[in-house]
Parts: sequence; C-alpha cells; structure tokens
Amino acid sequence: MKRLAGLALLAGSLIAAPAEAASAPDVAYSAYQTGHYRRAQAEALKRIEADNNDAAAMTLVGELYRQGLGMAPDQKVATEWYERADARGDINATFALATQLLDEKSGKRDPARAGALLEKAAAAGHPAANYNLAIALLATNREADDKRAVACLEIAAKSQIGDALYALGILAKQGRGMPASEEVAARWMKQASVAGNVPGEVEYAIMLFNGTGVDKDETAAANLFLRAAWQGNPIAQNRLAKLYQFGLGIAPDTIEAAAWHLAARSQGLKDPALDELFDRLKPEQQARAARMAAGRISTAVLTAP
Repeated sequence: MKRLAGLALLAGSLIAAPAEAASAPDVAYSAYQTGHYRRAQAEALKRIEADNNDAAAMTLVGELYRQGLGMAPDQKVATEWYERADARGDINATFALATQLLDEKSGKRDPARAGALLEKAAAAGHPAANYNLAIALLATNREADDKRAVACLEIAAKSQIGDALYALGILAKQGRGMPASEEVAARWMKQASVAGNVPGEVEYAIMLFNGTGVDKDETAAANLFLRAAWQGNPIAQNRLAKLYQFGLGIAPDTIEAAAWHLAARSQGLKDPALDELFDRLKPEQQARAARMAAGRISTAVLTAP
C-alpha cells in the first residue's frame, strides 16, 4: 500500500445531467454546469414541487448545498437532500450520501451505513463509488480483497478516473490482485497520464526514460516531466533539473536545471548534487535561476487543483 497511500477518496456525487436530458434540455443541470448556481437551485426546486419523486433534482440541490455553490455550504441540509434522492433510487445520491455519512459535519456520521451505501453504488456501476470501494478494499491487505479491488478499479477506469488508472498501474507493478507486469503497468500509467493524473505522468515518464515496460524514449519522458513540473510536482521538477543538467532528452541548460531544482527544493526535495550545481553558478546566474523558480512556484500554486 505504500505507493497507493497518497490516493485520496473521491467525495461528492460527481453529478451529471440525467440520461433523459439527452433528448430534452435540462435547464437545472445546464445552469449548474455553466456556473449559474442560484438558477440551478430555483429550477431544481421547481421540478421537485411539480414531482416529489424527481430524485435527480434532489441530488442537484444536495450538491449545491454540499459545495456551497450560490449559497453558504450546509452539510446537514445536503445530507437530507441526498437521503431523499437515495430513497428514490438516484445512484449519484447514494454515493454522495455514503461520503457524507463519513463526515462529522453531516451531523449523521455512520461509517457502517456509509459502507453499505458505497457497496450499493458500486454494485450499480457508479465509477467513483467503485474507486472508493477499491481503496477501502486495498487497505485490508487481503488477497481476495486485492482481486476485488482490481475489478472495482477497472470499472472506474472505464470512466477515465485518473486515480483509478494510476492505482491499476501501481498494482500491476506490485503484482497485487493481478500478475506482476511492467508492460501492463506502463499501459495503465500511459492512460493515467492522458487522463491528466500527475502522479501517473511522473511514473510513466520514469518508465519511458528507463525503458521499463515500454520502449525507451528520453525525449518523450522529458516532455512529460516538464508538464508535471509545471503542475508543481516536486519529483518531476527534480528529474527535469537533472535532465537539463546532463542534456538528456532535452537541450542542456544549467540555469533551467538550477531553477527547477530550487522549485523542487522549496517543497522539501533535497538534492546535494544539484545544490553544488547551483553553488557553481555566477551570482547573476543564481539570481536569474531564483527569479525563474519563484515564478514557477507561484504558477504551480495558482494552477493546483
């Protein structure tokens, strides 16, 4: 579980417009998706007044309260709306309610009931529920649960949940719940990278650079490290600094190497060899590298999810 420890549970209902909206515009969900939250609430409440079994509209109201969109957040009220929607069969509400019941702020914390709801949502094919259930199963460290976790992650992966794709890559490397295979791991990491999962980008870049489970390609690896570095990943920043230092997969540039090293070091990733590189620079070069690093640190903070 060591390399999976950084994976967080996905929260909330991850709602989308109901299937029937494909043939008829859904005003409430359209307003939600375009950021007109007060209108989304008004339209959803109008629908509920007209039909007390409109579970999708209830889930939408719950989501607005949970996130505090167009109103002050209120977890207790959100939980009540999710409960009403779950009772009427909305699977998004079932998953959202499960996560709410793990939160003290809901006023109804109930881990046992949350687990049952998570199982229910996962069995119905909810992608995020399957991902969360997989993380819970992996925490037991039992072989049977590992195999079931892989099955759940594969369901989540079909919806391009980046954390699920990354987790499958790590499990393929470790041989947990499936046979160990660097080739399979590389395929999952590539998909995670395409989905925008930063840890997956870094892992796939490392595999590309070393030729592990995939044909060696230092240039492609450098491009991935660069993308992840700009997103604030310290490992990518450190690896990119080394590539610039030695001109591997990218043109050598000691100033770039120093700047990325300073960015990584600001996040606690030490590297004595790169410290020495920085110390050998002229004062004006050090100042330039420091200015570049400061801009990259600020950019990463501003673009962090």
